[in-house]
Amino acid sequence: MTEKNMRRFQTALLLITNPIRSRIPFILSCVIPYVERNLYVVVQNSNFQLSSSSSSSSETLFDREQQKERIRPMLYAIYKHLTVTKNPSVDILLHNVDSVIKSTNPIRLPRICEAVFADCSPSPGLYNYCRDHFHELDQNFELRIIDEKEATEDQSADKFPTFDNDLFNTRSTSQYNRGVLGGTFDRLHNGHKLLLTESALLCDEKIVVGVTDGVMIQNKITYLPCITSTKVLSEVIEPVNDRMSNVHSFVDLIRPSLYVHCEPIEDPCGPSATMADLNCIIVTDETQQGALQVNKERQQNGLSQLAVHVIPMVPADNNNQDGDNKLSSTSLRRQMLSILLKPPLKSAESNRPYVIGLTGGIGSGKSSIARRLEKLGAAIINCHETYKVDTDVYKKIITTFGEEIVNPTDRSIDRKILGNKVFQSSDELKKLTDIVWPAILNLTQERIEYLFKEGKRVIILDAAVLLEAQWTVAVNEVWIASIPPKEAIRRVVERDHLSPDEAKRRLSIQMSNQERFPYANVLLCTYWAESVTQKQVEHAWHLLLERINCDIPKF
Repeated sequence: MTEKNMRRFQTALLLITNPIRSRIPFILSCVIPYVERNLYVVVQNSNFQLSSSSSSSSETLFDREQQKERIRPMLYAIYKHLTVTKNPSVDILLHNVDSVIKSTNPIRLPRICEAVFADCSPSPGLYNYCRDHFHELDQNFELRIIDEKEATEDQSADKFPTFDNDLFNTRSTSQYNRGVLGGTFDRLHNGHKLLLTESALLCDEKIVVGVTDGVMIQNKITYLPCITSTKVLSEVIEPVNDRMSNVHSFVDLIRPSLYVHCEPIEDPCGPSATMADLNCIIVTDETQQGALQVNKERQQNGLSQLAVHVIPMVPADNNNQDGDNKLSSTSLRRQMLSILLKPPLKSAESNRPYVIGLTGGIGSGKSSIARRLEKLGAAIINCHETYKVDTDVYKKIITTFGEEIVNPTDRSIDRKILGNKVFQSSDELKKLTDIVWPAILNLTQERIEYLFKEGKRVIILDAAVLLEAQWTVAVNEVWIASIPPKEAIRRVVERDHLSPDEAKRRLSIQMSNQERFPYANVLLCTYWAESVTQKQVEHAWHLLLERINCDIPKF
């Protein structure tokens, strides 16, 4: 392509006629910079001819297994070379696995495409071929030929991961026409697309997709029941119905002839252990051991064993924060940290303080975040000041709960003893909140005005019960500190010397992460190293300073 062809397109079609893996990096480098939104890829049939007419011979020449062999190596080669954040959405269409593309049987593209990129030699008939064989091309679509004179061989592209369990190595894949797979499928990314596309390529009749839900979201459970790990930021995982809908829509987009059945699962095996008509299971190299457990359960249920097909994981790009070598939804969820997730409750005003309500559950690291913000220049209001000796609230609390909650040394309220009283009963807890919450709000509003007069523009209200007490009326934004429940319990046991059961009980009477998240303008997580938390807080702080200099925050 020459310098004059610099126009960018919202949506385009990439036509690959010579599927060699080593060519893919160069082809993508010629196409990706010019596509903003959607790129659809079609790997042409081996009997590709620049003719608008159809002939009976084309049907005779069609070989489904041969076409699968042409497409399959392209899947990993393409998705391997795409980064997470800087690309259009790339989808590899499988319509021509079922039949030859003909003018009488054209592919209907999902969106109107403004351009077609092709890796073949220029030909007078190519423009008409594209127009006749692909519906939903813009009536004035632009045809661009990828000039490979400058292409260099990328030897790494030919290093296709191979596994013993590769059903494409069998004589025919037609015997594996009903497959099953599973996953969280949160924020459908290229790793998911590879898994679903290869499954759709392998199975000609139907695929069953188990989408994790319930306890499998709260505590990430792999296909091996004996192995569990913490699902970080589970509260921001998309609702299961949305994830199932996204899976169904994607498979329907790439291979409309394939039947897709999605269902939520709360155990590692899901439908794979109980559906009698399945004949293969598709897993990644990370979860392939789980297929053994599936077949063990099928044997116990009197069902036939499933053939196992393993696909490689898509590697992470250089921007991955998790130190993981694979692309994951966790890294995408982490991109939600520190940024403004929704508009502030109140806009910034030059003659008013800007108040951040900082909240989070027990053990979430909320107070450590407040200290970091204070060092960056914010003023902090700690809501526990209402417990000070001889205040009206102090006297009411002692009258209600007795002298035994008073520390004999300095007459302060022993909050640990008070906590043991109120956390045993919701009625007792309500007595305390009825006394404390209104007083805290009044004190907070007075304190905000005082600090603003002292020259503090940004004020942090450090309040564990900010949402429950409805103190959001006093703030511009809600910042939420999040931590997985298992880690919160571990921290509380270590910090407060409580039993795990007591820590779990105290956590259970608070709002959950899932209940808090919808209120979050900004989300922070202290699960990782302190240096990571510091970077999050600094990033959130700098973005905040940019916002409060504008009447309308930028998104």
